[in-house]
Amino acid sequence: MYFQKWILVFIVLGFSCKLQAQIAYWHAYFGGSGYDVGKRLILRPDGSLVVAGEIYSTDGIGSENHSSYGDVLALKYSTQGVVFWKVTLGGSGMETLSDFIETSDGGYVLIGTTNSSDGDITQAYGQMDIWVVKLDDLGNVLWSRTYGGRGNDQGKAIIETQDGGYLIGGSSGSLDGSMESRHHGGLDSWVAKLSQQGELIWEKHFGGSSSETVKRIHEYKAGEYMVVHATNSTDGDVATSLGKNDVWITLIGEYGNIHWQNTYGGSANDDVHGSFMDANGDVVFAGTTFSANHHIDFNRGKGDFWLMKISAKGDLLWSQTYGGTKADGANDVFPTHDGGYVACGVVRSRDMDIQLNNGYYDAWVIKVDAIGNRIWSRTFGFEGKDIFNSIIELEKGGFLAMGFSEQIPEGTQLPGHKGSSDMWICNISDPKRAGVHPYITPPALMGRVVDKRSGKPLRAHITLTDNLSLDSLASTYSHPATGSFIMLLPTHGLSSINVLAKGYMFYGEDIRMDTVISKTSIEKEIQLEPIAIGSKLILRNIYFNSGEWELLYSSYAELERLLAFLKLNPRVAIEISGHTDDTGNRQQKEELSLLRANAVKEYLMSRGIAEYRLQVKGFGMHRPIASNATEAGRRKNRRVEFEIIRM
Repeated sequence: MYFQKWILVFIVLGFSCKLQAQIAYWHAYFGGSGYDVGKRLILRPDGSLVVAGEIYSTDGIGSENHSSYGDVLALKYSTQGVVFWKVTLGGSGMETLSDFIETSDGGYVLIGTTNSSDGDITQAYGQMDIWVVKLDDLGNVLWSRTYGGRGNDQGKAIIETQDGGYLIGGSSGSLDGSMESRHHGGLDSWVAKLSQQGELIWEKHFGGSSSETVKRIHEYKAGEYMVVHATNSTDGDVATSLGKNDVWITLIGEYGNIHWQNTYGGSANDDVHGSFMDANGDVVFAGTTFSANHHIDFNRGKGDFWLMKISAKGDLLWSQTYGGTKADGANDVFPTHDGGYVACGVVRSRDMDIQLNNGYYDAWVIKVDAIGNRIWSRTFGFEGKDIFNSIIELEKGGFLAMGFSEQIPEGTQLPGHKGSSDMWICNISDPKRAGVHPYITPPALMGRVVDKRSGKPLRAHITLTDNLSLDSLASTYSHPATGSFIMLLPTHGLSSINVLAKGYMFYGEDIRMDTVISKTSIEKEIQLEPIAIGSKLILRNIYFNSGEWELLYSSYAELERLLAFLKLNPRVAIEISGHTDDTGNRQQKEELSLLRANAVKEYLMSRGIAEYRLQVKGFGMHRPIASNATEAGRRKNRRVEFEIIRM
């Protein structure tokens, strides 16, 4: 996959001074001329952001869309405006996205719904099918699978399980195809265990004679799963009904046996959209409630923003509502550094807890303490419909929220906004936390690794090392089909890049972050030379004090690159040679160059390389590679290099 750059616009909120309730460091909008919706946001360990949503535009960032009925879009980008990779998934029909998570191998997996039978969809069962796609760390599709029958089936939730597989959930209107377990009636909740490659291991329907669907899934412990459903049944698997639509939670074991179940809510309509499980197995839920009884003590209006926490055994710990007299609802919740929670969603109200509403619907963020008491809240948006679907707290303070923002023709014209609705990311401050700054992604190192002779792409291992601690900061592999790679650099210090491919000479380079920190990205095409007898490589970052042969600590990063090369190619033997300029005594320079070559040999032997693979020579001033008439030339001649002598 070749990298594409898309300039995203970040708006510092001097632009939105009239929106006095909101304090945001920047907004980012991306999309096309159509209606595009952001659903999920993941902050990567390297500081980049991976986002996913539904895209209905066929231009702009949706130029690769399969149809205007809707595709799923995932992309990785930096806050400095560079999209590192982008993938558009779907077929000629309609695709929707429900869940998107990071996996333990550094890639991603998503679940949604499709009615296509072409493009990225390899099999169609019926009207609507559950659809799961596995991506690698560069957004390449590893596999795509559908599950369903002749009815209407929808994918809603997915987790990676401790055994390396997946548990998925959704709703099933089918009695055949992938869904052969006993069906209870109407729409049932459907849960299935998948292998690492997406093969179906077991599946089971849950519910009663009316309708159920899975909303969220958590792994309580190995082989035990907490499944959150929406239900309006009063029979079958549903032991207790409280009202019109309830939140129904089951703890199931392998193969779907119910260990316990509870129903939550009130006598009206209640639903859950987001949840978080802590280390103790307690779960906080975010949703919407229309009730004012049972587990809901108070309702302000047509629908309230609702947070609820239960124990690992299903006991209700607390339940709180927020909002005003109109329709409000929560979409996501995330734990915060102080033991509380932050939640996001949408509000229509402009009274009670909602002090300001700027348009038809506004995005809303609320911070609560450990038992759900409101600490602060803020609205975000303009004259159209603005909704947050996902939120996270940043380690150094503040938050990132994602959703979508409408721009109406007669309203505020938002710089960078592309269409009627754009995917929207907002960096939000924390009014109760001092010293918080805007979140900025560090520069990216991106490019391709190719064979120097043929120009063909190579799969190579790229590592980034801190030269002071010698700790690995990041690592990745270039894509075998394109040679492309990407990684984010640290924000400070001296780092080294090492590129290794079996059968090739290595590439190494030191980068001083103070010289590149202001850049958006650094792009390189790295050409690796195939190993051959006589191949030479200068070790440019080997350092000694003048006239001495003891290795300086600053040489170790380069030596570790050579060590990794020798370990990857165990049949290779090398000659290490020292060289000097032509100043001073010839014999002394030869002795010094040999001592320096020996210092490199001894380091490699101390790190496990056998002595028979290492020969040394000191050439002194006899083999210059540049003129000794200038200081620049003499600097080049003072070097240590190695040559392949056996393989």
